[in-house]
Amino acid sequence: MKGLNTLSAWLGIFMIILVLSAAVAFSITDVMSDRLYGGKRTGFIVMLFAYAVYRAFRLYQNLKQSRNEE
Repeated sequence: MKGLNTLSAWLGIFMIILVLSAAVAFSITDVMSDRLYGGKRTGFIVMLFAYAVYRAFRLYQNLKQSRNEE
C-alpha cells in the first residue's frame, strides 16, 4: 500500500505544478485571449489558483495522515 501512496503523492505534486503553471501562463500571456477575456479570464485564473491551493492542502493532509499511521 505504501507504493500506491507514494504514487498518489507524486501525481498530486505533478497536478499542483501543472495547474499553477497554467494559471501563471494565463496570467502573464495572451493565450486564448480571443475566447477568454475580461472577468471570465480573471475568474478562471482565480479558480486555477484556488484549485492548486485545495490540492496542496489535500496532499498535505494525506501525507500527514500516512505518517501518523506508520
